[in-house]
Amino acid sequence: MNSYGMHSISSHVNGSVAMGESTERNYKRSNGIFIGSIILTFVLLTTAFISATGANPHVLNGPARLVPLRTHITHTHAAAKPGAISGLTPQDLWKMYNLPGINGGAGQTIAEVIDGGIPSMESDLNAYSQRFGLPACNVASGCLTIKYQGGKKIAKGYDPAEGILDVELMHAVAPQAKILLYIMNSDNTSIARGPADIMQTPGLKSINMSYGFDGTGKQFESLYANNPNHVALFAASGDDGSGQITPPSIYPEVIAVGGTVVSGSTESAWSGSGGGRSSLYAEPDYQKTYNIPQSHGLRGNPDVAAVAGTEVVTYEMGKWASETGTSVAAPIWTGIAALVNKPITDDLLYTLAKSQPDSFNDITSGSNGSCGFVCTAHPGYDYVTGLGTPKNFVANVNAMK
Repeated sequence: MNSYGMHSISSHVNGSVAMGESTERNYKRSNGIFIGSIILTFVLLTTAFISATGANPHVLNGPARLVPLRTHITHTHAAAKPGAISGLTPQDLWKMYNLPGINGGAGQTIAEVIDGGIPSMESDLNAYSQRFGLPACNVASGCLTIKYQGGKKIAKGYDPAEGILDVELMHAVAPQAKILLYIMNSDNTSIARGPADIMQTPGLKSINMSYGFDGTGKQFESLYANNPNHVALFAASGDDGSGQITPPSIYPEVIAVGGTVVSGSTESAWSGSGGGRSSLYAEPDYQKTYNIPQSHGLRGNPDVAAVAGTEVVTYEMGKWASETGTSVAAPIWTGIAALVNKPITDDLLYTLAKSQPDSFNDITSGSNGSCGFVCTAHPGYDYVTGLGTPKNFVANVNAMK
């Protein structure tokens, strides 16, 4: 079970007692069932724990549960310092990752998928944009489009701040891009199917998924593979370190985004960055070609990274806040897709890392656990930050023929 938060989770130990038996027999049978249930539950939990913490971290089988990938929210004290902000700004991100800035994303469309309505989305995004000199982005201007799964308005969700964070970061990275906000229902099937609902939207460059769900997710993988327009599918890798990897980030058709910590001009691996190897999927060709280390023939996670353990500024539900988590990293990459003239695919990422390694800032320090090589950042691909964070990525892709 993922520990970084979750929507509706329930666990049950069910037993039944046959009716019409004597009281003594009924009592003994009830005790037997109860003890058997406890033993079975202990065995299952022990097996899950061993599997999750073993030498080859993998995704556990089980019922799907949505888990928001955000470590925490740190709100500023508006009463003491009205309008105060704390954390990295859009301008900081432009400088860190060599992004074009205020003019980036013109003529492009990117998307956010999240469960549950966000009543303050427009007002929060407008306040954020005004504070940092970004273009206004709202429904009236045509910059923001809000659609609902099933065509009917969906009530406020469990965590509206998640969607606000994602959209503001996407707008910060690609200020001129249009944003499609797709509100899904909160049951797991709807969430798993949501990206496929909009994947063939004309002109769409990328979709952000700052969430994960437990279980194999195998029954939904084909939806992500059916992507004829090569829309870049970015998923947060998780906030609980090594071994805590879930769908959709484990899908070979998805680009998994891990996290870093920034100190001045230096980035290191973030301790919470989800990563590892998934036993559910064989190593895809793009990773085989790159020759990622100690893969054991399995899908490695993440593929790339961006800042996650250092706070970024957001404006959520009428208040300034600061956020951390791979929910920050994933929308940064989702916005970057609007800054380049080619579709961002896993093939492109790994090919570019070999042919033009200066496209990425190779993260070589830090760790996300205590499992040795798999939990430690090092030169080249690693299971904490993937290929690294953007360096000359935008310029190099746009210079490709």
